[in-house]
Amino acid sequence: MICLDLQLFAGEKTEKATPKKRQDARQKGQVARSQEFGQAIVLLIGLFCLKLMSGTFLTELVEQFRVRLSGGLSYQLSEQTIAPLFLDLTLTVAMLVLPIGGAVMVIGGFVAYFQVGSLFTMKPLMPDIKKIDPIQGFKRMFSMRTFVELLKSLLKMTIVSVIVYLELMSDWKRVSQLGSMEVLDMLSVVGSLAFDIFWKVGVAILVLAIFDLFYQRFDFEKNLRMSKQEVKEEYKQTEGSPEIKGKIKERQRQMAMRRMMADVPQADVVITNPTHYAIAIKYDAEKMEAPQVVAKGIDETAQRIKKVAKEANVVMVENRPLAQTLYKTVEIGESVPGELFQAVAEVLAYVYRLKGKV
Repeated sequence: MICLDLQLFAGEKTEKATPKKRQDARQKGQVARSQEFGQAIVLLIGLFCLKLMSGTFLTELVEQFRVRLSGGLSYQLSEQTIAPLFLDLTLTVAMLVLPIGGAVMVIGGFVAYFQVGSLFTMKPLMPDIKKIDPIQGFKRMFSMRTFVELLKSLLKMTIVSVIVYLELMSDWKRVSQLGSMEVLDMLSVVGSLAFDIFWKVGVAILVLAIFDLFYQRFDFEKNLRMSKQEVKEEYKQTEGSPEIKGKIKERQRQMAMRRMMADVPQADVVITNPTHYAIAIKYDAEKMEAPQVVAKGIDETAQRIKKVAKEANVVMVENRPLAQTLYKTVEIGESVPGELFQAVAEVLAYVYRLKGKV
């Protein structure tokens, strides 16, 4: 017979992450996201915006250069005048590019929100001794994540190289004639070729990024897995700890007290000891088979019940034996037992006579 020590499997991470483990990881900035997905979306949106504004952009840029570098230039180029001219042209280009940059930033924010939701944390920027641990660093070098990142980099390089090569070869006739073209024609050919290349690269990277997004989520869930022992320890630290249990019980007690006090004004009578016990009784002949205890308490709670009853004009009747017996034998929400029904009925009859109901 082969004997197996089940403790050997105790540390195996087979359990899904608990909500607390997920929240702790999120606070540390550990979320499932794909950088390639955001890059591809931003690239495609940027190209789309640039395509829409290319006519205006090129016309304005050419006009600015024409005014400054043609006969309209009112001063000679020199070391003193070239710097302001360059700054002026840079600002002009920046103003033209600003709408595209704004659109790209907004889309980038939406993509980030789509992947991880609302998250702001500084913990990833905090110093961590584990990051400079040579043993951990060696493990990361040969981990599956490192292999996947290397594979993605090689795929992206291959994709870009293949697309550039195919585009240049498909339009090699015009590319070979660039040196003999006019400036505007050359800019048009280069711009069209660049747009085709970047558009196809963006689509290819987006396809790769979609697979990467699924992988990142799979890898994230895998790394968050917990062992059975970790689940037990977390339970002890949270719900299983005496402090948490005490707080939960105290909160439950307070909620029950508020509900009980809310039912006192609807009671028909409060039977008292008169100082130590108070039991609120309600009876509805159409809905109840027997009177019910809607609130009860001793000492301080009894005083609170009597105070609420007084404010709500609920009749209070002193009956020490009945009050003590009801408190000890009937729970809140339960009906009065048969052996006490006669005594309670006499009290209710007395109350009804006071109110003129009988």
